[in-house]
Amino acid sequence: MTKVEVQFLAHQVPVFDAAARNVVYVKGRRAGGTLGAVMRLVELAHQRPGSRHAWIDTVHRNIGRYVRRYFLPRLRGTAYAWNRTQHTLTFQGGSICDFGSAQRPENLEGFAYDFIWVNEAGIVLRNEAIYYHTLLPMVIENPAAQLFFIGAPKGPGLFQRMYDWGQGGDAAQWLSFRHPSGANPLVSPAELERLRAHMPERVYRQEILAEFVAGAGTVFRHGPALAGAEPEAAPNPAAPYVLGVDLARYGDHTVVWVGRADTFTGVACDRFHRVPWKQQVQRIAALARRYGNALAYVDATGVGDPVCDALEAAGLAVERVVLSAGRKRQLVDHLALAIEQERLTLVPHEQTLHELAVFEHTTTAHGHTRTGAPPGETDDCVVALALCTWGMAAWGGEFILGSAMGRPDDPW
Repeated sequence: MTKVEVQFLAHQVPVFDAAARNVVYVKGRRAGGTLGAVMRLVELAHQRPGSRHAWIDTVHRNIGRYVRRYFLPRLRGTAYAWNRTQHTLTFQGGSICDFGSAQRPENLEGFAYDFIWVNEAGIVLRNEAIYYHTLLPMVIENPAAQLFFIGAPKGPGLFQRMYDWGQGGDAAQWLSFRHPSGANPLVSPAELERLRAHMPERVYRQEILAEFVAGAGTVFRHGPALAGAEPEAAPNPAAPYVLGVDLARYGDHTVVWVGRADTFTGVACDRFHRVPWKQQVQRIAALARRYGNALAYVDATGVGDPVCDALEAAGLAVERVVLSAGRKRQLVDHLALAIEQERLTLVPHEQTLHELAVFEHTTTAHGHTRTGAPPGETDDCVVALALCTWGMAAWGGEFILGSAMGRPDDPW
């Protein structure tokens, strides 16, 4: 039988050599949790012929990618078989690993395992039923079975409670570890410092420092200074202004935030509802002309594209922004950092301040990140303000999030 050689980094050794029944590994991004788990699984599969493993991930489509990129390179020169249909990897000696996801936990029910590996546990365990209804029954017959829970923290919940159990003293049953991204010697300290400067604090603490951040879903943390700008009696004809425009759809409001770029200030907000498109174009155009023919950053998603055509026909300078999920998160993170760094001030606007207070990042049971207002709320003012803030940064050449997030003059 071919011997498998794996080499762990120093910080991975105590985690994956742990003998506790339940091992909890809370880690920052690129700290080496997934790769360490793969190496230990492969090692155990060869050391203990006939052992049964289950690998649980966030979404089903990731399974083939993990097998190709993580598992198969470490099985070169050995006898193995990968069943793409059944999502089962068979090792030399007869050990097997079944792969499943939080999307389809029912596909794994009814089977018993010696080892269970939960990747991205901070996301998977948001659905606590997966642990109590699916995973625990898998090992009920085997008191020697071992479960590994690995992932970045995603706010309070079962994963955090598991970490606390592992710090509680019963090391035979629960043992937990926490490593920030910097624990991996392959991660550059200089890059981590760059990220610290360019990421919102809550994101850096959660994703890089591996902290369970209370209220991690809340995006904007702002104080009274944010809404401390004095209203302008009239636009300054020598000042540069930009507009951020979120267009109404499905009963929402159209919102226009006006920003003065040289002072990085939101100076006015116009919000209207159930106004015909022709009148909306006229109203937005009149506001742009009032503020020195301000460049308008307009949400061009869906119905926004023909409205942009109409605005351009009316003589406005328009920057079209198609708000994909990734682009929206980019804009929101840019706005969050401008607020955290106290660079942005606004004239008081009650609806905007309310939307900022309730706006959130949430992660679904399938591992998707959703950015927006909670059920029953809207985020029209937030989107308009984010577009306006991006436009002000573009005017000043100050790209708050840096080149890693894309420049405002990139194709949208």
